[in-house]
Amino acid sequence: MNVNDKLFKLKIKPLFSQAVFCSIATVNTDGTPHVTPIGSVVLNDKNSGWFFQKFTKKIPKNIVNSEYATIMAVNDSKWFWFKSVLKGQFKKPPAMRLLVKLGTLRPATDSEAQKFKRKVNIFRHTKGYSKMWQDMAEIREFEILEYKPVFIGNMTQQQFV
Repeated sequence: MNVNDKLFKLKIKPLFSQAVFCSIATVNTDGTPHVTPIGSVVLNDKNSGWFFQKFTKKIPKNIVNSEYATIMAVNDSKWFWFKSVLKGQFKKPPAMRLLVKLGTLRPATDSEAQKFKRKVNIFRHTKGYSKMWQDMAEIREFEILEYKPVFIGNMTQQQFV
């Protein structure tokens, strides 16, 4: 799918920004699929993005065999789904897959760390925050090779209009 700047800014980037988590699919060394939930996927622009790689055990192993992955974001808002089902159409994409080429693991910049902390800041006084997100140090960059929309029959006819 060809994505222009307007479509990216108005429909695709907001989907990934608002998703509670995304799924990243890679291939294990034995050829079986593996899906990893990631809550920190950030799209820089229509060609690239990154995510914090902290709890992922399989991605570093699987990238040795194949540097390609699929990232999927789903709009999990109950209100979005309720309105869409009532109206019989999705005005915005309910989900989107990205075919990506995974890049190198590197230390996060202060700007990248702050961008993610803003997303989880509401939880900063909880025990879970300190256990999960206090020490987010390394990110993995990726190059977006292809946009693969999720189609749900006639419900998704208007999602890119």
